[in-house]
Amino acid sequence: MTSRSPPAFPPLCGLTEPMEALFSTDSRLSGRGDSFRGGLVVASNREPCAHRKTARGLQHEIPAGGLVSALDTVLRVTGGTWVAWGSGSGDREGADEQGRLWVPPENPAYTLRRVWLSPDAVKNYYQGFCNRVLWPLFHGETDRIRSRGHYWDEYRRVNRLFAAAILQEAGEDAAVWVHDYHLCLVPALLRAAHPQRTIAHFWHVPWPEPELFAGTAHAREIIAGLLGNDLIGFQIPAHADNFLKCAEAYLGASVDRAAMTVSWQGRLTRVRAFPISIDFTRFNGLAGSEETAALVARLRAKHRLPGRVALAVDRLDYTKGIRQRLRAIELFFRRYPDLRGGVSFVQIAVMTRREEPYRSCQREIAERIAGINAEFGTSEWQPVLYLRKKLGQEDLVAWYRLADLALVTPLRDGMNLVAKEYLAARHDGSGALILGTLAGAAAELPEALLVDPNDTAAFVSTISRALAMPGREQRKRMAGLRDQVRTNTIFHWVGTILDELALLPVVKRGARHALSRCEELQNRCAAGGFFLFLDFDGTLAPIVEQPEMAVMPDSIRSLVEILREHCPIAVISGRCLQDLKSRVALPGLIYGGNHGAELEGFTAAVEGRPPLAAFLAAAQQAFAALPGVQIEDKCVTASIHFRRVEPVHLEQFLTVFQELAGNYADTLLFSEGRKVFEIRPPGAFSKGDAVLRLLAGVGKGRIPVYVGDDSSDEDGFRAVRETGIAVAVGGSPEAEFYLRNQGEVADFLALLAGILPPVEKPCRTADAGKVLEHDE
Repeated sequence: MTSRSPPAFPPLCGLTEPMEALFSTDSRLSGRGDSFRGGLVVASNREPCAHRKTARGLQHEIPAGGLVSALDTVLRVTGGTWVAWGSGSGDREGADEQGRLWVPPENPAYTLRRVWLSPDAVKNYYQGFCNRVLWPLFHGETDRIRSRGHYWDEYRRVNRLFAAAILQEAGEDAAVWVHDYHLCLVPALLRAAHPQRTIAHFWHVPWPEPELFAGTAHAREIIAGLLGNDLIGFQIPAHADNFLKCAEAYLGASVDRAAMTVSWQGRLTRVRAFPISIDFTRFNGLAGSEETAALVARLRAKHRLPGRVALAVDRLDYTKGIRQRLRAIELFFRRYPDLRGGVSFVQIAVMTRREEPYRSCQREIAERIAGINAEFGTSEWQPVLYLRKKLGQEDLVAWYRLADLALVTPLRDGMNLVAKEYLAARHDGSGALILGTLAGAAAELPEALLVDPNDTAAFVSTISRALAMPGREQRKRMAGLRDQVRTNTIFHWVGTILDELALLPVVKRGARHALSRCEELQNRCAAGGFFLFLDFDGTLAPIVEQPEMAVMPDSIRSLVEILREHCPIAVISGRCLQDLKSRVALPGLIYGGNHGAELEGFTAAVEGRPPLAAFLAAAQQAFAALPGVQIEDKCVTASIHFRRVEPVHLEQFLTVFQELAGNYADTLLFSEGRKVFEIRPPGAFSKGDAVLRLLAGVGKGRIPVYVGDDSSDEDGFRAVRETGIAVAVGGSPEAEFYLRNQGEVADFLALLAGILPPVEKPCRTADAGKVLEHDE
């Protein structure tokens, strides 16, 4: 990306919900973005923010939808670029000449690259092929498909336009993550331009059964386009399985259902389920606030609501089952006249598409609600309250808290996050959830009351059962439902997908998951005892925003204590020796600080302090005015951390650092780690040197096992590759095994603890020192 200054932004008036409030910061995502050293490019039809021309000037808005919220969370973690259609009336004025701007404007974290579409493209690509062909197809409404030849032609043209924009933004090693049904052809186009690139796709809507594809125009081209991906993610396993069946049926592709892979034209595509979710903590906290309690009281009084309230929240669409729901409500009041006046149904339905058939759908819903209210309502009571305005999150949470019952009954849906939001907002453990059987959420929430929206009689009985449910049963069901949402949050979704994306390059090279190779490790262990080498940051301890806050979890500490009784253990880190020892604080280990340049029991003569001192003095001066840069002098080596440098300043930082490093290229060595540059004199040990030194002494005859996560650990991986086992957290081209993330380190250590044979005399630090001295 070319250097640029972000365009000026108008005041954020008209903003329904501040973007930074959509998701709270979650420490479980710290360090996840470091895995994308080549950068991450996200592509979707919808943009994360739009500019609208108004009488008050240019207004900045956030479009409604779970996709926008979820992807904003991802790019806040990773940084990178989001390529999307610039659909706002003022979008050109809100971006620079290349269609770029920083997002979000109040706290820039990533770049938005807008793609411009002509009026014909909007009509035929978006309103035509996307909305009149693909949307009904993937939601099982095949009778609503309206296919035209020029729809497909424009769809292909726009997909080529998106692919070209992505290639302009993506560096040589950047990973590309495409989203949803608007861009089915983009993966194959990118693959043709760059066969080795990492490409993934997340499919937010359902993928239907193969039978629904029968006779569908361009089904082969759509599936073939998607098989340009290395990885395709679906909401639930059933959707993933349907895709495998379609690839087999329509392309004749080779499908391995056990491995969840598709082989076609010499390529392998992995297919997985990644159920999307919400920020449980935020919704739960909002629901429990005094402000929300006061708002609940105001809403009940304003709308004169009775003692019982049932709530439905939808985007106005024929797939959401609103008409079927209203038929059930009408029959409910006929069947249970004694409940008239005692319960009201609140339907919130926001219209986001203005063309047909959505206008007709809106009219039909309004007329049916009016009919129900005319037939059953009184001057004191309204059976159905119809709200059409988009609500902010605080208002929505108040309705969730007010409602005794939530009706989430789409005819078919990818996930439907309303169900999860309602559950998170039921902080007191009361309430009931009725969930449509073909909502993706039904696969995750078995304690909900499931119903077929088209079975009106059963729907009515389920509403009656929910309203009559005893408090004890409510609380039992709600506890299970809330546990599911609390455990599997949006942060879990983001972390899981980022892990999969980051691992794709090494998996394609043949790296294997260490936790699935227990038998192989047992066999290799049989040849003799292990010598275990461990990195600290990102391995023994999670990556954190502030390195001084890094702490080794108790679970890992306990496992290391067990393992040290079976085999010698060396902890080798970029930290200085004193800091490393104080953080691990376990006797009986060998410690190596400064990437092994400070190795207990051995002191190497290192020349180069004068140039290192001069470099650090120059760095202090060069970065004095740049916020977020942390310079760490470790005596033997040095580190410059830039994790806290804001994205808008990152290019400036890198430019200054590269110029500075160039001035010292003849006297110092430079390497890049996870948001850190390491600087060391030419004579200083690397981690690989430290490993070889220890293996030649105290570790002689043992099988080395090296576990690390950073580029600085690659020297260690290379040192053990021929005779031992290299395990990279997050994967590495230099390691034969990988762990998905730092959370799996404890599992791997537990695996080792279960298979390592005891030794007669565990090696201690003092013994290691004597051996090293003898070697010298």
